Amino acid sequence: MLGVCCEITIKDKKGRIFMKKVATFGGQDIYSYTISNNSGMSLTALTYGAAITELNVPNNQGKSENVVIRYDDVSFYEENPHYLGVIVGRTAGRTEDGVLNIGQETYQLEKNDGNNHLHGGKKGLAKSIWDVTQEDGTLTFTYISPDGEDGYPGEVQFKVSYHLSDQNQLIIHYWAKPNKRTPINLTNHSYFNLTGDKKRDVLGHRLKINSSTFYELNAESIPLSKKLADEKPVFDFRHSKTLSEVVSNDYEQIKIVGGGIDHPFLLDDSQQEKIVLSDPTSGRSLGVKTDDPAVVIYSGNQIKEQPALNGGTAEKYDGICIETQMPPNETESYLVDAGAIYQKQTIFSFY
Repeated sequence: MLGVCCEITIKDKKGRIFMKKVATFGGQDIYSYTISNNSGMSLTALTYGAAITELNVPNNQGKSENVVIRYDDVSFYEENPHYLGVIVGRTAGRTEDGVLNIGQETYQLEKNDGNNHLHGGKKGLAKSIWDVTQEDGTLTFTYISPDGEDGYPGEVQFKVSYHLSDQNQLIIHYWAKPNKRTPINLTNHSYFNLTGDKKRDVLGHRLKINSSTFYELNAESIPLSKKLADEKPVFDFRHSKTLSEVVSNDYEQIKIVGGGIDHPFLLDDSQQEKIVLSDPTSGRSLGVKTDDPAVVIYSGNQIKEQPALNGGTAEKYDGICIETQMPPNETESYLVDAGAIYQKQTIFSFY
């Protein structure tokens, strides 16, 4: 699967490999774990960053293929410049100037994106080695982040689970408990490509978002102000449109982020699916429900030619991230008190 010789493998009762050693980073062994359901869906993830490397889903003819992009060489996950498949945090997105204010205290977070703090810092949860347990179609990852890690106050216990239902749903549950007031805003940074095994880019995918408000960004991709979708129809996804329609538009916000989308959208309160991504050619669709109030959509605008992805050259728009979360850079909205529990859930349904 990941092209690395394995020293250790463990199989389940049906003879399927569900755990194997795939690499050594910084002297520590890295393992991949695989789970599956009874409907042709399987998921593989690493102990490093809890990175999802494969998510195999049937198309309308029953053919199961990988619908997330991955590095061909597992060693690239050690640096992972594109954050492929990982859990990002303690806080997803950018914190302006890396400055964190909590009450009367000011903390300087690590600046790892120019003058700003991105996705929890140079290490963050994305480059941490997680403990994992596997049971009944569920992988549960746990990690304890020490006080002061990446500049954040407080020790935090983190737990993230990936569950595959027999209805071909990937259910991600996030849980955290700090011992000191600290911000927590987690998401998964998988890049979806519903063509299967990355046959094409995602510009032919159609995207629908149940959102009437988005955030404009400054030149450093820091959210500035809310904008009504009615004012900028190119970012009105309440009726689905192809991604090619968006990236070809001359709206300045599209140019700022490299010719595409990398923007937060506030999700309208509704019981229906909040986001729908579909690929007319493969027949696959992905519906997303979440209890998070926002999503950052990133259309892979900054993907470079190296390293290779999914057996071919990496290209711009190879995948699209659907990063459910709290609105980024609004720290007050996701501060968690000492001893309190942070919990969120996002359901990705494939059909």
